[in-house]
Amino acid sequence: MTPLASLFRLQQGTALLMSLIMLLVLSLLAISGMQGSLLQERMAAAQREGTIALEIAESGARDAERWIEENLVTLNDFDGSSWRYDAGAENTRAPSPFTDNFWQDTNRTRAGTPVGGITPRYFIEYRGRAFEEEQLTDGMIGGYSHDTGAGSAFAFRTVAWAPGPSGVGQRIIEVYYNRQL
Repeated sequence: MTPLASLFRLQQGTALLMSLIMLLVLSLLAISGMQGSLLQERMAAAQREGTIALEIAESGARDAERWIEENLVTLNDFDGSSWRYDAGAENTRAPSPFTDNFWQDTNRTRAGTPVGGITPRYFIEYRGRAFEEEQLTDGMIGGYSHDTGAGSAFAFRTVAWAPGPSGVGQRIIEVYYNRQL
């Protein structure tokens, strides 16, 4: 046997071995790339879920502000017995919105206008006067000031909650709103 033929005979399995090693490396790279893209897909879905929940929670906050503007005549309803609370008294303050099952309690929260089949919930807390008398100046703008019969401004805290489309994500927002009575 010639030296070239014996060398060729020794290398017959080498090409197969090198091909298998390259196939293994390429397979590992492909699996790693797939895992990265699956993680990115999950993150994008969670971001979408959170964004939709935030938009619906903002809709609930607007419902609360609309209720204050259109239905509020007296502050007597803020007694803590329903979804209207009073921060001025210990027994009528709003509970923490982060407690378990708080938002499913229909007596402590109010349903907002559904958006895409998802209903936001909210509550309103009366916080007191929007400003104190000592914070006012004696200046008059156009004949209208706190001394000319202007109504008192009152502050309200509205907290709204909404789940995402799958129910996994949820958002809670807090808005402060002033209204003159």
